[in-house]
Amino acid sequence: MDYGELARRSAATFGEMLAVVGRSGGGPDAVVRRPDAVGASLAAMVDGTLVGNPWFDAAVVPAGAVPPPDDPLLPYCLWTFAGRAGGRVEDPSIATPAMGLELGEASGPTAAGIVEVLVPSTALVGTLNDRAYGSDPALGRLAAGLDDDRVRTHGLAVDGRTVCVAMTLVLGDDLGIHYVATDADHRRRGLATLLLTEVMDRARAEGMRTATLQASPDGLPVYRRMGFRVVGVLHGFVRPRSDLG
Repeated sequence: MDYGELARRSAATFGEMLAVVGRSGGGPDAVVRRPDAVGASLAAMVDGTLVGNPWFDAAVVPAGAVPPPDDPLLPYCLWTFAGRAGGRVEDPSIATPAMGLELGEASGPTAAGIVEVLVPSTALVGTLNDRAYGSDPALGRLAAGLDDDRVRTHGLAVDGRTVCVAMTLVLGDDLGIHYVATDADHRRRGLATLLLTEVMDRARAEGMRTATLQASPDGLPVYRRMGFRVVGVLHGFVRPRSDLG
């Protein structure tokens, strides 16, 4: 499969996950679904000022589509492979590599018999992510009511405590991997690799053809070792702060 198709799949599952989380946190009206952008509008008010979040108040422009011109109905951040988005400015600090692989290429250790593989609640996946990345409790709050048949949660427990989690979303025959996090006191032990290898093994057995994700700086080398390839860079274009107040 060529890089272009893997990039298309990565962007598509990213947008769908934003829409799922948005519907959970803000109801059906929060979902943004149009040919040139998929995601959710979840702006928050702080001291009377509208504040955007590029990870939740955001939509993804499908690969190959032209980013839409800005309008008030669009969320704070537009993620796109394109080099510009009208009426917005790029925040280079949040640019993220889109990655993908064909599941027949995946390799790694199995978690079977090493650690306990669990199905944690969506709220727990969110809370562990918030804790691991030092953010406010946004995802834990938003994911608490998440209910979508395409979404599954995965976790590893050590000494009876869930310390590594991930969430996946099935779109066609692609497995979108999202919200991978490990508690600080259990990092550098290969737990994320164990968990994702197990998750992808199961997906392959269920007929999934590819796995895609968007990598954080810490996760990038881990995913490369697992066989994921960078298939593009998603740039985050946000509204100028002067437009938010």
